[in-house]
Amino acid sequence: MVVYLCCHGRVALELLAVRVTDIYHYSQDFYISIGFKPYQFPFFGGLMWGGLTVYGLRIAKRLNLSDFMTALVTSWLIVTMDILLDVAAIRLDGGFWVWDGREITLQITHHMFMSVIWVNFLGYMFEAPAMVYLSLRTTANRDRMPAWQRLLVAIGIGVCGVAFVGAASGMSLLLNEVTDEWFACIAFILLWLFVLVKITWRCVGTGTRITPVKNWDLPVLIYWIAMYGFGIAALIHLGIASAAPVYFIFGIIVCAGTLFLAIRE
Repeated sequence: MVVYLCCHGRVALELLAVRVTDIYHYSQDFYISIGFKPYQFPFFGGLMWGGLTVYGLRIAKRLNLSDFMTALVTSWLIVTMDILLDVAAIRLDGGFWVWDGREITLQITHHMFMSVIWVNFLGYMFEAPAMVYLSLRTTANRDRMPAWQRLLVAIGIGVCGVAFVGAASGMSLLLNEVTDEWFACIAFILLWLFVLVKITWRCVGTGTRITPVKNWDLPVLIYWIAMYGFGIAALIHLGIASAAPVYFIFGIIVCAGTLFLAIRE
């Protein structure tokens, strides 16, 4: 259910965003894209988003938090990895996508984080929680439903999720414009720090033990190692690791932290 919602929801949101906002567009060099040029979206993007959400959720559930916080932690894991991935993605092979009218630099300002706009990161903190939370809230009764009802529930969740994310993102863009882009920068940093404190407090408060190796969730570990490995390797290849060593160290730390949460009992 979560994979279905996030894959299709991501595709729908991206096709809507590139058409309505007109602030970025994806490369035309992908083998399989959905939509019409220049508003297409690469097919693999929806699949990757579904995988990230599912494997992020499997880590978040280990913290035994409320459905809302579990959804928020899931999005935190995704966007934290994406802080590395996006910086590399806009520079590889001419850019997987392009922020229209934005210069490619390593500067960090309230406008952009190394040439990635802050509202991009803030949007992730709306998108995954909406889909995950709605899915978690309907899980209890879903197994007792016939197949046609489960399908209707999935479609309903997807529509509601897309509507909520669209409204929240639209409001963020409006507030961003009014505040000279300070809103997205401050809102994302505060929200990211809040979830980080919540995760840390939960780990400290419940104690920390490592799950025996035989019980490790290998698909989760392999997936996150692959995602972070790609991002870290790309930063080295592009010379960003040497040009911004503090940022590179941050990437290593959050990678280790994500893997720790994946094997924490």
